[in-house]
Amino acid sequence: MYTRRQFVQAGMGLLGSLLMPVGNSWAMTEKERELTILIWPDYIDPDLLKRFAEEQKIAVRQIAFESDQERDQLMLRKGAAAFDLLVVNRVNLPLYAQRGWVSTIDTSKLGHFSELDKRWLAEPDSAGNVLGIPYFWGNIGLAYRADLLAKAPVSWMDFFRPAESLRGFLNAMESDREMLGMALRALGFSVNSEDPGQLTAAEALLQEQKPFVKYYRYLDLSANSPLVTGEVKMAIVFNGDAVKLREFHPEIRYIHPQEGSAIWVDYLAVGKVSAARQEMALRLIHFLSEPVNALQNAQNLHFATPNQIALQKGSAEYRQDPAIFPPTEVLINSEPIRSFSARTQKRINDFMGRLLR
Repeated sequence: MYTRRQFVQAGMGLLGSLLMPVGNSWAMTEKERELTILIWPDYIDPDLLKRFAEEQKIAVRQIAFESDQERDQLMLRKGAAAFDLLVVNRVNLPLYAQRGWVSTIDTSKLGHFSELDKRWLAEPDSAGNVLGIPYFWGNIGLAYRADLLAKAPVSWMDFFRPAESLRGFLNAMESDREMLGMALRALGFSVNSEDPGQLTAAEALLQEQKPFVKYYRYLDLSANSPLVTGEVKMAIVFNGDAVKLREFHPEIRYIHPQEGSAIWVDYLAVGKVSAARQEMALRLIHFLSEPVNALQNAQNLHFATPNQIALQKGSAEYRQDPAIFPPTEVLINSEPIRSFSARTQKRINDFMGRLLR
């Protein structure tokens, strides 16, 4: 989702009394005193993470990835045991389980599991095991500078077949599923279509758009973002990030395109690590799921929490923001992105490789 890497470490020290004993021993290795998270940058409230590290008296590292593809490459290169906690989306979670990259989760150790909105629960594996805990959810839309456009966008076609004045002023993603999925949607097809003719039409639309694209990368979310500076005037984004960017410029707006969109859900998954490290990963999930913490995390990051108790306690400004919580009619007109067959995935990988050259 983001454009820059971070490496964050907080709360160095020895494990304290809050850690449950593993087996009959309190002895922990140096590695087990460190919790490593594979996550999008700026995707967890730093104050919460610092407090957790101090309470547990451990070191917490965040290793950031900038795209789903980069996360996959990190897993392939580092191995399943390199990360204790992973943020994985709905599309990739079952694939990660098939590859043996994530552990099943004992939800009896998570006191707030029953508070989660069932709409966003991950599908269990064939044995009924839980593979991930919902973290945030949202949709994909368009962020734009209202002061720099002659007319506000309403449609995906305003992005894929833009006005001539937007030549060289669009920010697109490099992610194949989002770009191809939204091109399919713009043409009136399902974001998950594998029909060869529909895919050909979507590829042609992306090729037609290319001269208007300034960057194929996820939009920077800082005060130096090209949308803030005016270097770009419209961008495809995940909804909560558009809300974040509003903090830096009052003329930034977000719309749900009229054709509908894609619904995304990110999950917290536990890596294939030792029992002690799994225990610490579950403790962090439990900590982040406590309603007061879930609300702080969600409101500060501007994303929709799946925790219903936390949501009830949220400010009216947060709960009623249609950019954060897409209206019912938008959700009805949207669909989750699902995995493609291997053949279709290879086709779009090849196409995106050519497009991005």
